[in-house]
Amino acid sequence: MSWIGSALERFGLWQERFSSRVLLTVVAMLLVSGAVVPLWWSSLQHAQLVREIAGVLREANLQERNAAAVNLVDRGKVQVNGREVGSPRVQAVAQGMFNERGTVDEIPAFASFIGAVEAPRWAPPQVVEQPMLVGGIGIGIVALAVLAIWLGLALPLVGITVVTVPITAGCYFFGQMQLFIAFSGIGILLVLFLVATQLALRMLSPAGAITGVAHTLLLEATRQRISLACIGGLLVLLPLLPLFISSRDPLRYQVQTFIARGTGSVFLVAAFLTLLLACATVAFEIRDRQIWSVLTKPVSRLQFLSGKWLGLAVLDALILSVAGTAVLVQVSLLSARPAGSVEDAAALQSQVLVARASERPVYKGMDPIELRDAVNREIENDSVLRGEIEAGAKSEADVVRQLRVQKITEFSTAQRTIAAGASRSYSFSGLLEARKAGIAPMLRYSFHSGPDSSHQVYPVSFLFGDLPPQLVEYVPVQRNVIPVPAEAIAEDGTLRVTIVNGAMMEGGRIMPAPWSMNFDADGLEVLHRVGGFGGNFLRAMLVDWGKLLFIAALGVSAAGVLSFPVAVLVAMTIFIVGSISPFLEIAVDQFAVPIDAPWFMQVFEAFIRGVVGSVQWLLAPFASVGSSTDLVDGRLIPWGSVGRAVGLIGLLWSALAFAVGGWAFSRKEIAIYSGGEG
Repeated sequence: MSWIGSALERFGLWQERFSSRVLLTVVAMLLVSGAVVPLWWSSLQHAQLVREIAGVLREANLQERNAAAVNLVDRGKVQVNGREVGSPRVQAVAQGMFNERGTVDEIPAFASFIGAVEAPRWAPPQVVEQPMLVGGIGIGIVALAVLAIWLGLALPLVGITVVTVPITAGCYFFGQMQLFIAFSGIGILLVLFLVATQLALRMLSPAGAITGVAHTLLLEATRQRISLACIGGLLVLLPLLPLFISSRDPLRYQVQTFIARGTGSVFLVAAFLTLLLACATVAFEIRDRQIWSVLTKPVSRLQFLSGKWLGLAVLDALILSVAGTAVLVQVSLLSARPAGSVEDAAALQSQVLVARASERPVYKGMDPIELRDAVNREIENDSVLRGEIEAGAKSEADVVRQLRVQKITEFSTAQRTIAAGASRSYSFSGLLEARKAGIAPMLRYSFHSGPDSSHQVYPVSFLFGDLPPQLVEYVPVQRNVIPVPAEAIAEDGTLRVTIVNGAMMEGGRIMPAPWSMNFDADGLEVLHRVGGFGGNFLRAMLVDWGKLLFIAALGVSAAGVLSFPVAVLVAMTIFIVGSISPFLEIAVDQFAVPIDAPWFMQVFEAFIRGVVGSVQWLLAPFASVGSSTDLVDGRLIPWGSVGRAVGLIGLLWSALAFAVGGWAFSRKEIAIYSGGEG
C-alpha cells in the first residue's frame, strides 16, 4: 500500500503548481457544465410551458363558457402554441379549479399541475420546474470546485468525486432519482464544509492572542473523531432524510415534517458538539498541562477563554451555514414533489413556504369599577369566605387578588363563548398590507364544543365583513383554516369576522348547533403574509446561533473551574432547564399543597416555587425565542427575536457567564490542578 501513499504525496505536490490548478479548474468547469447545462435548458423550456399554461388559465372563464374553460372541463386539456397539454387526471379536478365567479384562483399551482405531464422523464422531477434552482446549484458547484482547487483541497475534492460519481451514476441508471439526489447532496455538502472550514481557518490567522487560540481550536475540532462523527453524520443525514418521509402524505405535511426534523437535528447536533468541545478543550488542556505553554506566552486567561469561545462561535456558524444550506435546498426540492391535489400545492405555498404575521381579535377589557363591584359582591354573598377573612384564616388582600383574577378570566372566557344558534363578532386590525397586496389571509380557528369528541363534526358559519356567509363543518379541538377574502378587509386595515354557532341558511335563518362553542385565547387568529421562507429561514438560523453562543460560553466558563464531567453536567443541566422552561412554568403554576396541609409542607411549597420559579424566570428567554416551530407553521420570525437571541442570550448572557467563570478561573492555581499533582 506504500505506492498509494506515494501517489497521493506526488499528487499533493503537483496540485500546488499554478499550471496544475488552472488545468484542474478548466476540467472541473467542463465536467459540471456538461452535467448541468442540459438539465438547465430543459428546465427553462418546461418553465416557459408552465408560464404559457398560466396565461391560458387567466383567460379561462367558466361562466362565460369560453373555449379555454370548456376544453379544460370537458377534456382536461389546454391549448398552448398549437398543441394540447393535459391528462385524465387534470380533467378529474378541472371543475374544482374554478371559483364561484368562474375564474381560476390558484393559477401558478394549477399551471404546474397541468404542465407536470410534459416534464422530461430523464430529469429529477424535483428540479425540472425550477430553472433558477438548477442554475444556482450549477453555479454553486462550479464555484465550490474552483475554491477547493485554489485552497489546496484538490485531493479531497477528487477523492469525494471518485466515490460519489459511481454511486450516483448507478442510482440514475436504475431510476432511483431520490437516491441520486441524496448521494449527490452528500458529496456536495462534504466539499462545502471543507471549503468553508479552510476559509475560516485563513480568516482566523494567528496574528492576535484571541484569534490564535480560536484558530487552534477550530483546527483541532476538525481533526477530532467526535467532531468528525457529529458533523459528518449530520451532513449525511440531511440529504437522506427526505427518503424517510412518506410521499403518500399531503405535500405540505411532507415539507413541514422535513423542516421540523431537519432544523431540529441541526440544532441538537450543533448544541451537543458545542457543549462537549467547550468543556473538553479547556478541561483537558488544564489536565494535560498543555495550558502551561499557552499562558507562558503573552496570552491572558481571559483571552484564552475568549479565544476558545470565538473558535466555537465560528465552528457553529460553519455548521449552521452548511447544514442550513442543505435544509433550504432540500425544502425547494421537496416542494416540487407531485402534490396530492392542487389545493394541497396551494396550501404549501400559502401556509408553509411563507412568513406570516398573526393578528388576534381585539377583546374588550373589564371595567375597573365593575370588577371591584363584582369582587365585593362575591365576598358579601359568600358567608363562609367572609367568616374565614374575619377569623384571620385568610388574608383579605389575597382573597381579593384571587377573585380579581377569577372575574377577569370569566369575563375573558365569556367573550370567547358562543351559545348554540347565537353569533358573535370579532375585530382584527393590522391587515392593511394584506388588503393592498390583494393576497387572501387565512383565518385559523380551533373550537371546543360539547364533549370535544374527535368523531363528531359541527356546523359553523363565518361572515367576513359584509360578504355572504360561508358554512363549514369542524372537528372540535382540531386546528382548521379558512381563506379570508381580501375585499372583506376595510380601508383602515381592520377586519370584522362574525361567527355563527350553527348553519346560516338563506334568508338569515339559523339552524343551531347542538352545543355551545368556545375557543382558547390563541384559538382564533388571522395569518397574513409579510415575507418569504428564505428570509424567515435565515432569521431562524441566526436565532439558533445566538443560543449556541451561550452554550459555548457556558461550557468554556464551567470547564475553566470544574473538571470535565462536572462541567458537562452543569452546562447540560442549564441547557436542558432553559429548553424546558415553558413546561416548568406550567408545573410551577399547577404545583400546590392543600391549604390545610402542615406548616412544613407549605414552607416546602414556597421553597420549591421560589427556587424553580426563579430559575425558570431567568432562563425563560432561551426557549421563548424558538425557531423550528415557527418555521414549520409558516410564522414570521421577527428581527426582534433575532436581536434577543444574539444580543441578549448570545452576547449578554455569555458575558455574564464569562464574568463568573473568568473570575473563578483567574484565581485558580493551574500548576496545582494540571495533572492532579503539585
